[in-house]
Amino acid sequence: MWLKPLFPWIARASAFTFYRMRYDGETVPREGPVLLVANHPNSLLDPTLVAGAARRPVRFLAKAPLFTDKRVSWLMRAVGGIPVYRRSDDPTQLERNEEMFRAAHAALADGAAVGLFPEGKSHDDPALATLRTGAARIALGAYALTGRPFPVVPVGLVFRHKDEFRSSALVLVGL
Repeated sequence: MWLKPLFPWIARASAFTFYRMRYDGETVPREGPVLLVANHPNSLLDPTLVAGAARRPVRFLAKAPLFTDKRVSWLMRAVGGIPVYRRSDDPTQLERNEEMFRAAHAALADGAAVGLFPEGKSHDDPALATLRTGAARIALGAYALTGRPFPVVPVGLVFRHKDEFRSSALVLVGL
């Protein structure tokens, strides 16, 4: 997890390089547990924009195949990613999601920021996909460990033309 402390700043610089960025809304709490819940319109760039908005290290949940992909597995580990085992990737691995829940609960109990995309997939549709229950399960499980409430922060990502260099992008953070 050597890159985790630097990632929010690298992410923000990268976002401003590729897009004409605008961050708006509330400020993500700088300390303590926080669960960041965002829509997922742009694949690997979405965590970059969420981390840039958080301005603090964020441990993202990500599909398990990214942790074995030679191109990005090093990055997943370097930023403290937590693998999610999806039925669509390998139905024989679903029981390993108990590890994912334990890791997310522990990270929040330790005061970390955890980010996830409850749609469970990146897509081009103009509306949200059906939301999965993981965010609620993580929040409730972490609450049981911490014994106190913590913020669950919605993050909206909006792109004018997501594949176009220097197109407009908006990250809206709401508490």
